[in-house]
Amino acid sequence: MSDLTSRLALVIGTSFGMMSIGAGTARSGLLGTEGRKGVSALYAKVVFPVVVFRGVAAINLVGIDASVLLVMLAAKYTVAFAGVALGCVLLGRVHKKLALAHGAMWGMAVSHSFDVTLGVPIATVLYPANLPYVFLNQTMQLVLVNPVLLCLIELAKSSNTSTARLLATIIRGVCTNPLVVMTVLGLASAYYLPDGLPLLISTLGKQVADAGQFLGFASLGFAMAAIGSTTIDEACHCVLLCALKIGATPLLYQLYATAFRCNAGSEMLVFLGSLPASASVFALSLTSDFSPKVLGPLVPSSLLLTVALVLLPRAAVPIRMALAASAILAARFLLLRSRSPSVPAPKLANKTT
Repeated sequence: MSDLTSRLALVIGTSFGMMSIGAGTARSGLLGTEGRKGVSALYAKVVFPVVVFRGVAAINLVGIDASVLLVMLAAKYTVAFAGVALGCVLLGRVHKKLALAHGAMWGMAVSHSFDVTLGVPIATVLYPANLPYVFLNQTMQLVLVNPVLLCLIELAKSSNTSTARLLATIIRGVCTNPLVVMTVLGLASAYYLPDGLPLLISTLGKQVADAGQFLGFASLGFAMAAIGSTTIDEACHCVLLCALKIGATPLLYQLYATAFRCNAGSEMLVFLGSLPASASVFALSLTSDFSPKVLGPLVPSSLLLTVALVLLPRAAVPIRMALAASAILAARFLLLRSRSPSVPAPKLANKTT
């Protein structure tokens, strides 16, 4: 085994180990429901924003290729709105107006990646010179893509709320989101403090961020342990979203790179596009009850596919072909189901950890 493969295996092995600790803690009852919620909230609202802040603040903005940012934004918007459209089409009959909210959550799931928690450790081994782009991949999502999708969710949920009040609620929510705030502060620090953060802030940030890896994967383990049974329809929806996330998104990165004459390495762009769905989106879907049984299985399944693509690069084409075939079969099944809506969808015992 080569040194590179050994380092990758170590990163991925420890990631799954931390996730297993979280799942085991949840299943054993060592931490109660409220305790797990508290740990996840601490990670999502304090630790993870600090991790993002430190990463973004360390970026040398002068050396950033703007065309790569355009590629990221175009690919993310394309796949996000493909997810929105897919959700509206497949769920419109059941959820009516709320299908838009479900679709927006699907769009967020297929465009928002596990960039920092998983992407950064892997990129540190494979693409150390391009590490800033992993943080910027997250930044584009948090600042420019997620707010639009959150607007669609609020729009679908609103009934008699005035447009002005709705917009005020959305803007307030976005502006007070810890991830958005710390991302913007990180960008400001990168611009105004190019020589680095003050020592006290840098040291404090490092001490907080050092807990990020464990808390992030443990929280993912908590979430996965809470997933119950899912119907075959929901499993098919998950397969279609996985095909969008792992199959279509890397192709979009390459397509837009050609369109914008981006000179970034193709392998790095494919890596950015192949990162798995984020556990934070699943957590949001769980608390809002918008397709959690679809997005729950999406996180570990896309994670496993990403790991396979990273460790087995020569098998990338067969893996993507198998994923495409699975999506075609899932779409065919859903089409047949739509012609016989009176038949209830059976459930699958799907305990993901």
